[in-house]
Amino acid sequence: MVRGDSNSDGVFDISDPIFIIEHIFLGALASCRNALDVNDDETVDIADVIVGLGGVFGTNPLPPAPFPACGLDPTPGTLTCVVSPACP
Repeated sequence: MVRGDSNSDGVFDISDPIFIIEHIFLGALASCRNALDVNDDETVDIADVIVGLGGVFGTNPLPPAPFPACGLDPTPGTLTCVVSPACP
């Protein structure tokens, strides 16, 4: 998985925080919830949207590892990642 690439399209851009909003408020399904945890606090919430927007627009640091390349989450937790299409 790539942290922050919430829609699994292989790119970290404005569509990723938008997808997190859709996931939180509209129930959009995510195959890799761990990628939605942009701030790596083991929850998917509005803070991930804010950190993601800051990363996209350069006002916050970029997401922690695994970013920008595919990899495993170095901090174990309960969020799942069944499949991450951007990472073969």
